[in-house]
Amino acid sequence: MARRVLPGRAWAKAVTRRELGKLAGATAIAPLIWAAKARASQLPKLPRLSEAEALLLEPTDPRYARSQPAFNKRVILQPKLRAVCRTPAAVATLVDWARSNDLAFALRSGGHSFEGFSQSADVVIDTREMTGIAIDPASNRITVGAGTSLGAIYKFLAPRGLVLPAGSCPTVGISGHTLGGGYGLLARPLGLSSDSLLAIDLVDPEAKQITVGPADRPDLFWACRGGGGGTFGAATRYTFQVYRQQTILTFRYSWLLPAERALRLFKAWQAWSPKAPDPITASLIVGRSGKLCSLRCFGQSTGPRGHLMSEAKALLDVEAPARPPLVAEVPFIDAVNFFAGPHPDESTYSKGKSDIVERPLGDDGIAALLDGILTFPDGAAVAICDPYGGAISRVAGDATAFAHRGGSLYSIQYYTGWADPRLSDERLAAMRKLYASLRPYMTGAAYVNYCDLDLADWQTAYWGANLARLIRVKAAFDPDNVFRHAQGVPV
Repeated sequence: MARRVLPGRAWAKAVTRRELGKLAGATAIAPLIWAAKARASQLPKLPRLSEAEALLLEPTDPRYARSQPAFNKRVILQPKLRAVCRTPAAVATLVDWARSNDLAFALRSGGHSFEGFSQSADVVIDTREMTGIAIDPASNRITVGAGTSLGAIYKFLAPRGLVLPAGSCPTVGISGHTLGGGYGLLARPLGLSSDSLLAIDLVDPEAKQITVGPADRPDLFWACRGGGGGTFGAATRYTFQVYRQQTILTFRYSWLLPAERALRLFKAWQAWSPKAPDPITASLIVGRSGKLCSLRCFGQSTGPRGHLMSEAKALLDVEAPARPPLVAEVPFIDAVNFFAGPHPDESTYSKGKSDIVERPLGDDGIAALLDGILTFPDGAAVAICDPYGGAISRVAGDATAFAHRGGSLYSIQYYTGWADPRLSDERLAAMRKLYASLRPYMTGAAYVNYCDLDLADWQTAYWGANLARLIRVKAAFDPDNVFRHAQGVPV
């Protein structure tokens, strides 16, 4: 998920991608609430479920609007039925009903899909009220409902001195995040969210409730760790290994530089961050401020302060920061709040794209990136560069469906957000132009959790050499393609 960084506490306000809409010259706006319009149902007879099991909400229901908003206004749809499930059995009933009546449906557990794959014009099976969390303190294993947010998990773990490696945006749902791999600021020391996954409870294409793990349907378990959400069943519960970590060292360094000096600093970051010691995750955000490039290196470390300060010289010896560095050792939950920002439920219009950088960018490639960002209005777009390596690279590329392991240096998320829908065509065109300018320097690999409907060969971009096995698993498990969306694994 995208973050932007500003000085002092203003930075803490502004870390999440949803804040970018404000930087585009827009004022803060409330989440979009779609008006419920009375109309004929056009649905077959609904299944008989009590409200303790599920809320079956049609647009005429006054409760419908409360479940409608999502992160990206650009892709919100108004389904004929939103089934807010409260039990795994209800999920199974809805899958069976939709399948039997040949109804298109989407699975929603959070609502942060860049391209709205958790949306449908017909039926949405919504698990966001399935939020129970339990822990086995002897083994430090937790089970979480499929609708649980990252923030809820962090709040549950923090008083126990435990952490789960996952993303920095607290309103992201655990399901889609984990199924796509699950990168976060603890990925280099502890791995991806999917690397800590021990088991998943699913509803399968025949509407049966099953448990998937390393010893039980291992091929399907392999596919669920990086194969993306919405393809291999409806998840109802996850089991994770969690880790002891009382405090986190957070840091931020920022520069305002002309393009030629920004290029040298980016080059230094690229040489250092993906190969830094495992405890350190040092991301870099490239933006625009006036005629200058804004570069902000931020992240966290599980190691000692002196170790971080010594390592950071790789950047500080190249360019002095524009303001005093911010380095603080804080409780884990304070680090979560620091990166989260104050408006976790805000909706805006947005477009994201990504690259997985597999070989260092040369001067021409870095210059193309900087020049492209500078074509946007101030603060309207960023490139967020997240280092890989560390524990991510110690897992073989074919050990899970997430393919971007030892041969990957870092990801780049290109992101723009705006509040005025009249800007949509302009921003989409500008983002596509920026992305096109980088094609000569990239291999085409991309992160499935930054889904992008513009990609022509998205299957190879997301899964690389793992695609063939994913297709075999999909064909064996779901030959009729009951679970499908525009960029799900094909049969």
